Amino acid sequence: MKRERIGKLSIERNFHRGSELSFKRLKSKMKKGPLDWLILSIVVILLLIGTSHRNSLWKSEAGLMYDAVQKSPQKARAHHNLGYVFYKLELLDDAKKEFEEALRLDPNYVPSIYNLGLISYKKGLWDESILYFKKARDMDLKTPDNFYHLGRSYLMKGAHREAVEALESLIQIKPGYKGANINLGLAYGALKQFNEAIHSFQEELRYYPDNFYAYIYLGFAYRELRDYSKAVAYFKKALTYPGVPNPEGIERVILSIEGKEKQRKGN
Repeated sequence: MKRERIGKLSIERNFHRGSELSFKRLKSKMKKGPLDWLILSIVVILLLIGTSHRNSLWKSEAGLMYDAVQKSPQKARAHHNLGYVFYKLELLDDAKKEFEEALRLDPNYVPSIYNLGLISYKKGLWDESILYFKKARDMDLKTPDNFYHLGRSYLMKGAHREAVEALESLIQIKPGYKGANINLGLAYGALKQFNEAIHSFQEELRYYPDNFYAYIYLGFAYRELRDYSKAVAYFKKALTYPGVPNPEGIERVILSIEGKEKQRKGN
């Protein structure tokens, strides 16, 4: 019983430490003027409210899962469930230990293999995440999420042909999976297969017509094909959306294209 209580206290200390560090980082960046202190006070109140809510989640879920591990330490599922709670709370190292323990107990426990892939993915360890997602796929985890993260890992690594293969497999299973077509288009674009890239970006817009990134990427794809009128049209469409990233940069691209077109026509 004493060991169990120490374990729970350790879990809660890790959680509170994360909240304290977030507050200290914020405080160190403030200039401490009257307005800054007012903002800081508001943020502190919001943090306390959020911490109280997360504490409730922590005690109900993590405590419950911790109890399950204590009662059934030889069950892979118990360790996996505790690891998943850690994962949701961004305690990735703790989550990894629990998933690895689940696999020590049951090497074929596919959910833990997949979640280890997610941890590697979040850390930007693409080779490692690919290994986990491929292993999960080969053990018959052919879910849209697994194919998506496998494709994204390949894309981030620069393995564009493999990214195309994984994302095409995903689209066969679930054509409207958010982000699948746009990432497929980026992979095709990196391979200089611009017509295929355009088709993928247009497919993304068919399901998500307000995805301004798809308009931006269509603009670049048409620019590569030297279809400048369409490129400008898509860039301008992207600029109609609030929150579009780097609008000044997009406007400079438009001006550059229009300048080249005027020069070409003048010659």
